[in-house]
Amino acid sequence: MKKTFIEPIIILIIAMAFAILAINLFKMNKTIELPTIDDFIIVTLASFAMMSVVVHLFRPKEKEFVLPDDYYEIFNERKQLVKKGMFERGKQVSGIKHVYKKDGTLSHTEKCINGVYTQDTPTTKKAAL
Repeated sequence: MKKTFIEPIIILIIAMAFAILAINLFKMNKTIELPTIDDFIIVTLASFAMMSVVVHLFRPKEKEFVLPDDYYEIFNERKQLVKKGMFERGKQVSGIKHVYKKDGTLSHTEKCINGVYTQDTPTTKKAAL
């Protein structure tokens, strides 16, 4: 099972247990009794919502993967060359960027100099007259 599916189930189980204990705590009975279904559902949903918000707020942020500074050739899922050149802090600073159409054919290439794509070179050849 995926982690994203298990986490809400665990929160729901804890919220259900909390609902039974909270309702009995508010009634100040010495014996624990099962609450009515309406009270149980209301308290369970409220506690589930509060616990979900708290878990979401305090979840550690995932770190982004950043390429180390070096020369790279990056390919897409079709195994076509997308970028080739020097990268610093995950950004291309020099080299070539290949731009493809939706059908997978090469649209044009762009040169990257000092982190700026400066030249747009169309790949279509003009007919000789």
